[in-house]
Amino acid sequence: MQKWIMAILFFGACAFGLVMLMVGAVQDKPEKEQEAQGPSMPGVTLDQAAAEAIYKQSCVACHGNQLEGKLGPNLQKVGTKLTNEQLYKLVLNGKGAMPAFKSSLKEEEVANLALWLAQHK
Repeated sequence: MQKWIMAILFFGACAFGLVMLMVGAVQDKPEKEQEAQGPSMPGVTLDQAAAEAIYKQSCVACHGNQLEGKLGPNLQKVGTKLTNEQLYKLVLNGKGAMPAFKSSLKEEEVANLALWLAQHK
C-alpha cells in the first residue's frame, strides 16, 4: 500500500513540475518576442545627404560604393524586399555576419539610413 502512495506522490510531483515549466514558458514568451523585435523606428524625415554620409562611413566596406554588395549582400533593390521598420531593426541589431550598429549610431541616424535604403527599389 505504501508503494502505491509513494508512486502516486512521485508522479503527481512530476506532473506538477511539468505544468509549472509550461506555465513559465508561456508567460516568458511575449517578453522574449518583444526583446527580439527591439524598439520601434523613431519618426524622422529623410535627410539624404546625412544618410549617404552614414552609409559611406559605416556600410560601404561590405555593401559597396554603389550598393552592389561585396562581403555583404547587394542593396540596390533592398526597398522592394524590406520595409523601413525591417531595415531599421536589421541595421540596429545586426544579423548573421552583419554587426549591430546600436552602439555606434544614434537611433535617429539608423532610422534615416533605413528610410534612405528603403527608397532603393
